[in-house]
Amino acid sequence: MKKNRKKAPKASIDDLLKAASAAMASLDVERAYKSYFQAASRLQGEKFIASIDKREEMELLIHVLEKMGECQVSIGDQDLAKDHFKQSLRLLEEGAKTESIRSTSYYEAHSSLCFYIGQLSLENDALEAYKEGIRSLEECLQSVENESSTAVEQEVVEMQDDSDDANKKNSSIETLLKQKLSGAYCNVAELYLTDLCEQDTAESDCEQYLEKALQLVDSDGEPLVDALQTMASLRLSQNGRQLEAVPFILRAYEKQRVGSEALATLVGLKVDEKEFGAGIDETVKEGDQAKELKEVEAANNLPEFEFRCQTAKLLLECAELLKERSNSMDDSSNNSDQSDECIVAAISVLGSLLAQNDEVIEIWYLTGCAFAAKKPPLADAARFYLERAKEMLTDIRKALKEEERFIDDSERSDLEEQLEMNSTQMNDVQSKLNELPDKAEDSAGDKMVED
Repeated sequence: MKKNRKKAPKASIDDLLKAASAAMASLDVERAYKSYFQAASRLQGEKFIASIDKREEMELLIHVLEKMGECQVSIGDQDLAKDHFKQSLRLLEEGAKTESIRSTSYYEAHSSLCFYIGQLSLENDALEAYKEGIRSLEECLQSVENESSTAVEQEVVEMQDDSDDANKKNSSIETLLKQKLSGAYCNVAELYLTDLCEQDTAESDCEQYLEKALQLVDSDGEPLVDALQTMASLRLSQNGRQLEAVPFILRAYEKQRVGSEALATLVGLKVDEKEFGAGIDETVKEGDQAKELKEVEAANNLPEFEFRCQTAKLLLECAELLKERSNSMDDSSNNSDQSDECIVAAISVLGSLLAQNDEVIEIWYLTGCAFAAKKPPLADAARFYLERAKEMLTDIRKALKEEERFIDDSERSDLEEQLEMNSTQMNDVQSKLNELPDKAEDSAGDKMVED
């Protein structure tokens, strides 16, 4: 006679969401997605819907679908991720139809979903998604500017993502919205610089969105850093207007300067008022180091790694442009000074990146290029960073060659592509090393590096 086994109680929605959060915290994205999927299925079930408030059920389902989309982005299934974001957006819009006044949290959620969809789309589809998100933020900002209620401000502070920095949590509502809106304008401008660059009105449309971004001023009275940097990128792409990029990228750097210098000091790339040192094994005075460490807040508020990497590249591009113009003009002092200013700024930014992650080969390479671009070149410093980049590339090549022994034919094409890229990068580094003067010819002020 068989004994009746009691079925294990079905996990509650709350249990499933806690399990998903725990899985995400441990970077088990697939397990998190499974828990979110189960929660979404339960939320869409008739029995569950009948047992709770319809509005509460809708808001929870919107949240779960968004989290499912984020999981799929991490896994790499962009199509499924976009489907989840679209489902979440559709439910959000349907729920808002019954509301006479939309809350700031609605606008934030709506714009975020639109931007997710835009990031996962191409060309005109991406453009339309971004535009829809921008309309939400513009309406929200207009509403906020007409509303000084403390309660409304508190609501927007609470709407921030968990990943937002602590400084943003203390920012005013307008600052938060302007940051999001400026970033959205810049994303559209980037579309016109890349995917939509062949459109007849691409240049003027790009300019239009960047002008809107530049009108959104930060707490220091200056435009936000992404607007300044994207405008510099646009100017560098326009024949006859490249030099106009210089003031924009230098203003973008100025907003990063304090934090960049603080971090750069920690890796021996200290900037004094007039000149960089050799940049290697430089002793930092205790007083100077203590002063820099007090700038923790500025360092924590720096833009993301990839953004600052682009800052450094644009600064070096502007420096090269100014150097070329200086060589072709009789009165070259101003261009030469600005070129040096761009190089010093680039080294400071690159130093901050090395302090954050010293395993990115490109940063070592760019730092070497920056020291080589100085006039006269700081050859020993350039050689130090370039040779380190070469060592890292050599290690990667050895690992790829070792891997080649164990792969099958289906993987060989990808490995050969990686080896070819590695060879190209090695050649680029070696070319830069070959351009440096021999050690015996190094300038007197450039100390020799002991390998």
